[in-house]
Amino acid sequence: MEQNITNLTSNPVGICDTSESKTFQFYAWGIVANIISAYGIIGNILSVIVLRHRIMQNSTSYYLISLAIYDTIVLLSMSLFLAIPTIYLAKGDLEDYYYAYMYMHPFCYPVALFAQTGTIYTTMAFTIERYIAVCRPLEAANTCTLSRTKRVICLIFVSSLVYNLPRFLEYETVQYIDSSSNTTLPNIKLTQIGTNEIFRQVYFIYLNLFTMFLLPFTFLAVLNIQLIRAVKVARNARIKMSTSASKEANLTVMLIAVIIVFLVCQLPSIADNILWTIFEKGQLHCSIHYIRFTTMSNLMVVVNSAINFILYCLFGKRFRKVFIKIFCKWKKTEPQFKYIMYDSVVINTGSRRVLNPTKFYDTDSTFV
Repeated sequence: MEQNITNLTSNPVGICDTSESKTFQFYAWGIVANIISAYGIIGNILSVIVLRHRIMQNSTSYYLISLAIYDTIVLLSMSLFLAIPTIYLAKGDLEDYYYAYMYMHPFCYPVALFAQTGTIYTTMAFTIERYIAVCRPLEAANTCTLSRTKRVICLIFVSSLVYNLPRFLEYETVQYIDSSSNTTLPNIKLTQIGTNEIFRQVYFIYLNLFTMFLLPFTFLAVLNIQLIRAVKVARNARIKMSTSASKEANLTVMLIAVIIVFLVCQLPSIADNILWTIFEKGQLHCSIHYIRFTTMSNLMVVVNSAINFILYCLFGKRFRKVFIKIFCKWKKTEPQFKYIMYDSVVINTGSRRVLNPTKFYDTDSTFV
């Protein structure tokens, strides 16, 4: 979700705007993306509830909770500031909201990019952690700890915010007089800083391309290949695997699925940003093929932010069990047995002496 949010101005696709482009964006964003966003927000909320359960608490679950929060911000931004405005542009409805969006855009657009940055680097962080846990298990005890995970999450939050601070200076809302209706209307335009060629070359071409794409996607691709190899080796030795090793392999498979979907959904966005950086904006806006491509690339980003709950349910055995435990209490479950440990204290009850029960252990505490 990069510069394409800014397409939704009074002339959303530039001087060569056509009804065909408006209609395409209306169906792709105004209908499909809104439906996906609504589902994704609900799925991310459910994911956070499940991942916060005491059974799920580990360093990886903290990363996934952080990812769900960033994804929710991306989906809200997509729906409020990219999808809903297309309804006005294509159908003429929600005019008041559209003009209110014009004033919100310079502030909300950077928040969306902050969340997207957080999503990318949170994915990169848990991939590195999973690589250490699987491929360098001797280092995992000292590296993959809750305290370190919390510090990394805070670092990603602060770094993502600082990195996107220049975005708050990129756009501004101005007013102009519409000669056809003789009314004053708002419009979004680049600020003086936003039009500065040095700023755009350094920030967009060099810094953004390296920080947002080359670095994280190279890391993710290489580490994911290593994880896939490790899982294959583990499956070949499945007979010799302990219960804990089997759990680790299941978790790794689930995260590999998340990473692969992330890479596939984000790749069109990379190509979109490269095109946006290289070619003239007027030339791109006059191409219906580019308009369709950039619309679909943003839609893929939305899919990526909404799909993780499905991946957790499909590939996460423990996640499924905890979800059923929380939300399907009507479902009959296997009886839980409580083991009573007795101490050596003897209570005199007259003619009989009984042991005093002191501690209770519930087998549910080892739920997997």
